[in-house]
Amino acid sequence: MRLLLHSCCGPCTTFPLHFFRAQGFLVDGLFFNPNIYPDEEGEKRWLTYQQWANQAGLRTRRIEMPYEQWVKAVSKPGQCRQCYYVRLERTAQIAKAEGYDGFSTTLLVSPYQDHQGILIAMERASREHNIPYVYRDLRPGYRRSRQMARGNHMYMQKYCGCEFSMGGE
Repeated sequence: MRLLLHSCCGPCTTFPLHFFRAQGFLVDGLFFNPNIYPDEEGEKRWLTYQQWANQAGLRTRRIEMPYEQWVKAVSKPGQCRQCYYVRLERTAQIAKAEGYDGFSTTLLVSPYQDHQGILIAMERASREHNIPYVYRDLRPGYRRSRQMARGNHMYMQKYCGCEFSMGGE
């Protein structure tokens, strides 16, 4: 089964990639994070992700959305959930258009994210684009993902990415 894996960053991709591969998925990565602020932070995260992905044999790509467009999309109640939806809707759209069997996200590994909000966004994106989402509660692998990232000397950020969360994840 071909899986398009939305990746928020390199460290959060370590465990999920190995997990999904161990389950027999053929995984490609998608770095789509218009929420990351400032631009320099986005570049650091992309380069860290890309370098690690090359070593791990993960085929990746990066797509963009203007920051102002992202701010407009999430400027309503439930800001984090809107952000999840923006990223996962585009992931589902690409997965469907390119013939993947399903999509998922590395956001599911973090105990600091709104797990239910991510699941709701995945379900909605799946319905709208008629492509299955692959849900696994990856939070038990969070510590392992941190260990793997440290072992690979990866840059690990201190906040989720958006300007609204810069004080901490």
